[in-house]
Amino acid sequence: MNLPSVAFDGPVPFGTRYGLLRPLATGGMAEIYLARQNAMAGFEKDIVIKRLKPELAEDPRIVEMFLDEARIGAVLNHPNIVHVYDVDEEGGVPYIAMEYIVGEELNQLCRRGLAHDRFLPLPHAVELIRQAAAGMGYFHAKRGAAERADRPHGGLGLEIVHCDISPTNLLVTEDGFLKIIDFGIARAAGQRDREEGTIPGKLSYMAPEQASRGAVDHRSDIFSLGVVLYEITVGKRLFKGPAHEVVKRLTEGEIEPPTFARRDFPGALEGIIMRTLERHPENRYQSAYDLADDLEGFLREARMHSGPVRIARYLDELAEAAGGARRPELISERDRVRADEELDFDEQMFDGYRASDEEEASEWDEFQEPDADIAAALGLDLDQLRLMRTPVPHRDGEVIRLPLPAPTESSPTAVGNEESVPVIVAPPVSASAMQELVQAQAQAQRQPQPQPQPQPPPPQPSGAANFLPWLVLGTCAGIAIGILVSQLL
Repeated sequence: MNLPSVAFDGPVPFGTRYGLLRPLATGGMAEIYLARQNAMAGFEKDIVIKRLKPELAEDPRIVEMFLDEARIGAVLNHPNIVHVYDVDEEGGVPYIAMEYIVGEELNQLCRRGLAHDRFLPLPHAVELIRQAAAGMGYFHAKRGAAERADRPHGGLGLEIVHCDISPTNLLVTEDGFLKIIDFGIARAAGQRDREEGTIPGKLSYMAPEQASRGAVDHRSDIFSLGVVLYEITVGKRLFKGPAHEVVKRLTEGEIEPPTFARRDFPGALEGIIMRTLERHPENRYQSAYDLADDLEGFLREARMHSGPVRIARYLDELAEAAGGARRPELISERDRVRADEELDFDEQMFDGYRASDEEEASEWDEFQEPDADIAAALGLDLDQLRLMRTPVPHRDGEVIRLPLPAPTESSPTAVGNEESVPVIVAPPVSASAMQELVQAQAQAQRQPQPQPQPQPPPPQPSGAANFLPWLVLGTCAGIAIGILVSQLL
C-alpha cells in the first residue's frame, strides 16, 4: 500500500481505527503522519501517527529504541508534554499514535518574528521556557507505580532524560501553550543498554557532557533548555558554526553572557541563563522546577506580563502582519481602544532584536555542515548520527517518497520492498478549514443517497424456445425405437 501521488482526497486506511491524511515529517528513524481516528457514533479525532521506517523494522535494537518512546510517553500526563495514546503495528512495522498539536516549532516562530520585524517579546520568551521547564521538571521527577504502601507518591524514579531539547522539539500551540515533543532518543531507568558511544541530540544544543561522550542526566536537559532560553531572549544563536568549533566551545565552556550581545539585557535574567549554562552539571540548576520558579519570579519582579492568552494574541498579530486575520475572540477591549500599545514588543529595551536589512531569518536555521564533518567532530559513526536525526517537517509543495507498510493481511517480509511513489505534500489545514471539511462530510452523510433502480429480470425464453428441446428429444427417441423394431422383425 503506497501513499497517493497527490494531496489526499480522503483518509488512507491504516490499521483498523485510523486513516492517514497527509505526511508531516521524516526523521532518521521514523515517519510522521497526520491521521484521523474513527469510532462509533460518528466519533472522529485528529491524531499523529509516528511510524518506524520499514527498512529499520528488522533491527531489534532500533525497534526496542522506538518502543522505548512509547513506553515513556505512556506514563507521562502533563499539559506541557505531548500525549501518547496508543502503540501497535501495521504490516509488521510498529507505530505510535499521539496527540496532534496545532501549532509551530519555536524556531519557526522566531523566524516569522524576524521576517516581520516583531521578534518574540522578552516576556513571552521567558514564559514559554517557564512552561518548558515545568514540563521538564515533571518528567525528570516521574516515578513508577507504587510498589509498597509506604510510598504513596509512587515507586522508584524513572530517571527520564529527553536528550534532545531544542527549538524544533518545542511546539507553541495556537492557544499560547508550549509542548515538549519527540522522546525518540530519551533515556530512562530499565531500558536496554544503548550502543556504546551513541551521542543523541543536536550538536548546537548538547550539554558539554554529551559532546564529550560522557554520562548524561537530567541536568543535561537543563543545559539544553538554557541554550534555547539564551537564544530566544538575546535574539541570536549561541552555538553556530563548524562542528569542530562548536564542540570546542562546548567542552571548554566558552560562553559570553547575554550582556555582551545586548547591553540593556536584564541582569537578573542573565544570572538565570548563565546558571543553566554552567559547564559542570553540579553548578547548574539541580531541578528544572527551580528554573521554572526563578523564571516566574523574574517576570513578577520585573513587572512583565505574559501567559497563554497574551502569547496567542501575539501569534495573531504575526498572522495579521503576514496578511492574515486575527481571531475576533482574542481581541480584548484594550486592543480595540489602544491597538498599538498592548503587546508593544518592548521596543525601547529590545529594539536591537529587529532584523537588519542584511540579516535574514535563516539565523534560526541549523548550520548546514555535512553530516560527515559533524560525526567526525563528535567521534561518532555517521550512520548513528543520521539515525538520531529529529524528524524534519515537510514544507508546502515538497516532493517526498514515503511508502506505507503492506496491509495487515500481507506478509511482513514484503514491507519495504514495495515501490515508492512521489507524494506532493498538501499545505497545512487550519482549524477552521478542518472544521468546515468535517461539517461538509457530515452533511453529505446525512443527505439521502440515491436508491438503486431495480434492474429488469433477465429475459425468459419464449414458449417456442421452451418446446424446441422436447421436439429434438422426441425425434431422436422415435428414430431409436424405429431402428429397434426393424431389427426385431
